[in-house]
Amino acid sequence: MTISVVPPDVDTPTVLIIDDTPANVRILVEYLEGRRVRVAVAQEGEEGLARAEFVQPDLILLDVMMPGMDGFETCRRLKASAGTREIPVIFMTSLSETHDKLTGFAAGGVDYVTKPFQLDEVWARITTHLALRSAQRRLAEQNAQLQQEIAMRRRAEADLKTANDALEARVAERTAELVRTNASLEQKIAEYDQAQRRIDYMAHHDALTGLPNRVLLEDRINQAIAQARRHQDEMVAQLHIDLDHFKTINDSLGNQTGDRLLQAVANRLQQCTREGDSLGCLGGNGFGVCLPALPTSHDAALVASKVLESLGRPFAVDGQELHVSASIGVSLFPSDGSDASALLRAANAAMYKAKEKGRGNYQFFTAALHEAAKRRMAATNQLRQALAQDEFSVYYQPQVDMESGRIFSAEALLRWTPPGRAPRSCVEFIAIAEETGIIVPIGEWVLRQACMQLRRWRDGGHPDMRIAVNLSARQFAQANLTDFVAQVIEETGIPADALELEITESVTMQPSDENIAVLHQLSNLGVQLSIDDFGTGYSSLAYLQNFPIHALKIDRSFVIGINEETHDVAIVAAIIAMAHSLHLNLIAEGVDSAEHVSFLTAHGCLAAQGFYYSQAVPADAFTRLLDERNRAPDGSGTANAAMGRSVSD
Repeated sequence: MTISVVPPDVDTPTVLIIDDTPANVRILVEYLEGRRVRVAVAQEGEEGLARAEFVQPDLILLDVMMPGMDGFETCRRLKASAGTREIPVIFMTSLSETHDKLTGFAAGGVDYVTKPFQLDEVWARITTHLALRSAQRRLAEQNAQLQQEIAMRRRAEADLKTANDALEARVAERTAELVRTNASLEQKIAEYDQAQRRIDYMAHHDALTGLPNRVLLEDRINQAIAQARRHQDEMVAQLHIDLDHFKTINDSLGNQTGDRLLQAVANRLQQCTREGDSLGCLGGNGFGVCLPALPTSHDAALVASKVLESLGRPFAVDGQELHVSASIGVSLFPSDGSDASALLRAANAAMYKAKEKGRGNYQFFTAALHEAAKRRMAATNQLRQALAQDEFSVYYQPQVDMESGRIFSAEALLRWTPPGRAPRSCVEFIAIAEETGIIVPIGEWVLRQACMQLRRWRDGGHPDMRIAVNLSARQFAQANLTDFVAQVIEETGIPADALELEITESVTMQPSDENIAVLHQLSNLGVQLSIDDFGTGYSSLAYLQNFPIHALKIDRSFVIGINEETHDVAIVAAIIAMAHSLHLNLIAEGVDSAEHVSFLTAHGCLAAQGFYYSQAVPADAFTRLLDERNRAPDGSGTANAAMGRSVSD
């Protein structure tokens, strides 16, 4: 549909925007001025009233929620003034309640646009009311002129019959013009109705696939539930279909190819549904299917199987053959929920269960999933509250040169102390933090706290101390990671090479250009990089050669088995030998006994951490430990030699 720049019957209209949000004003000004509309701006109600009196705009866009005088009161005062009462007012608001809209219309508004803006919708409403305003002005002018001419006819009636005939002819001419004007107004109203229908369609359908969006799908689910309540032997099934690894397609082939694949998936899903089923988009790469009037849950399983089989066939997109799979969650009315929102939540939880089961399958919702979801939500809320209320703390476990016993570094370990309880290890809640993404702000907090503490240690007489901080996979995926690390180093004033970031093998298992680039960026800052829990994941020599890794941390599960009849002895010896050959530093975790120390030092690993030396302790306790262990008799010596010697010896 082509949108005209300015309505054909409006001569360069003027629009006054009254809004206290600069971002909203900037978007609207740029958009309207691009369509040859003069724009005036006011930032609050009183200023808007003055500007309206002075500028006399053709239309006013008025924000409802403003400091001081709100939009409703501003509109009432505009309508109370003779100079501005005829100017049409369109409210801009994020309010959606019916009584809010009624308040706006009662105050004198003619229409609403909803935030966030759909600019095409804003333009459609503006052009409609500008046209109506123009037509109303012409009609008023014509009516005034007609009344004047009628008065003239009456005055001339007594004097000249011929003048009366001429006047009547003139009246007839003007009447015909009025008919034409009324016909034009009716056309404008019809165009407004058409635009309104288009707006309604856009508000309830996905722009990419044309399928119903979540709002419309929820309405259809509720209709299906209402029908099932009337026929108590029927059930309703809700399917949540999520494409597996869809981000890989977007990242490798581009968003345009991804969009066309989503359109192809939508077309194929339509072929899997019956007449009366409702297919909709849930956002991103998720789809929902409502199956009404089902006699048994087995019928829902058949549809889910049909969808998996259909999506399993290759897609031809842009001359390429693409393969996708899907994870499907299934929920049922009445057992899993009594309304659309409940069924959608249950289907979503079941979908995640399908992903945990290996993807490419379907799972029905169960009570256990519901309880797990509630626990995750409760834990997530607790973590957010803990971060906001400063319930987290950082403990430090020493990293020791096993030959001299001196502490050369500390690993920063997160602890959570809920009110009235003892500190809790991060192991209990870190998985939920990773899953929900709250690990990112928590991890940034830990990094800043650890670097600040290192600055205090170095200033307090331990200038060679280092710090090791764990970096989660979720943090690693953040676009601004390198900038944030550089900012913390600059803020705390520590040397970049005194900071060691520990990454998991899961990061190095995906040697993408982005991952490699981030690691090199961090290394170029001077930051040291180590592989945490080495040997427990996908231990490949390839990534050790391709990535700028400085050190390996032997996982404690291997170190613990050194004194037992296991293969751990051979594994630890092999890891040490490999690190030496690749010139990588080494540190062993879980060193809990003198036997561990003896074995490791004999094989060339001279750096360790574990309960043999100390558990993780608060900063003040670590400071005392540092002062005791690193107080050399001659006042000299360094605590950083162990990592270097573990490679060079």
